[in-house]
Amino acid sequence: MFFFRKKSKEPQDAPASSPKPVFDERNLEALLHYVEHYSGVNLTPKKEVLKQRLILFCENNGLIGFDDLFTKIQADASLRQNLINLITVNETYFYRETIQLEAAVAWLKERGGKARVLSAPCASGEEVYSLSMLASQSGFAPYTLSILGIDINSEAIQKAQKGIFSERSLHRLDEELKSTYFMKIAGEYTIVRSRFAGVDFQVLNIFDDAFLRLEPFDIIFSRNMMIYFDDVFKQKTVERFHKLLKNGGRLYTGHADLVPSTPLFTKVTQGRLSYYEKV
Repeated sequence: MFFFRKKSKEPQDAPASSPKPVFDERNLEALLHYVEHYSGVNLTPKKEVLKQRLILFCENNGLIGFDDLFTKIQADASLRQNLINLITVNETYFYRETIQLEAAVAWLKERGGKARVLSAPCASGEEVYSLSMLASQSGFAPYTLSILGIDINSEAIQKAQKGIFSERSLHRLDEELKSTYFMKIAGEYTIVRSRFAGVDFQVLNIFDDAFLRLEPFDIIFSRNMMIYFDDVFKQKTVERFHKLLKNGGRLYTGHADLVPSTPLFTKVTQGRLSYYEKV
């Protein structure tokens, strides 16, 4: 029988203490500046509101401060996307500002032939589906109209692709429209996919090079995005939209969007309707 001599206890080093989180104003400013450079969204006016959300985001992702977050999002695309999802807004509903949607569909039908429309940003897809519904009701043949919805928020695009919406989102639709284009399941409305030929969605940042590689469009809808941009990014946005529009193409913006003065577009006003025509 063998006995093993019990080892004497040796002094152990005290466990290293974790770095103390640093959530100072300087690093927060640098972080918000990076987000604006990446997405165009100026978050400085909402800095105090966002601060606690960003601290919680850091804690949930094992980050020790805004400086750590700033460093990691430049290399980690997944973490950066999660941050963008956190700070971007996606509030919309079906048939919003219908006068613009109807005018766009009527103009495209008048021109005839196939047409392409871009919704940027498309949020959770209500605008794209609304355009498709109006086009269908006006007599557009399937696949005659191609509508692409893009958004920087991947969660919004996932919801758009699923096509499941709440009663609140459909509050402007009558019962006939609901029954024609949706199936009501467990209190929610799921799109009838066969009714939405030509609709597609994609996660895409308008300031990425990939944006300018899209095929040209007849119409671009960009409603209530530029309200979050400063003058520099508004100008960049207008220039990029100009490059992707066909000659004579139209840009529809939200009523609150302040479009910078530019020789690239001519503003057209017809009663309550206004849009920008590519020069």
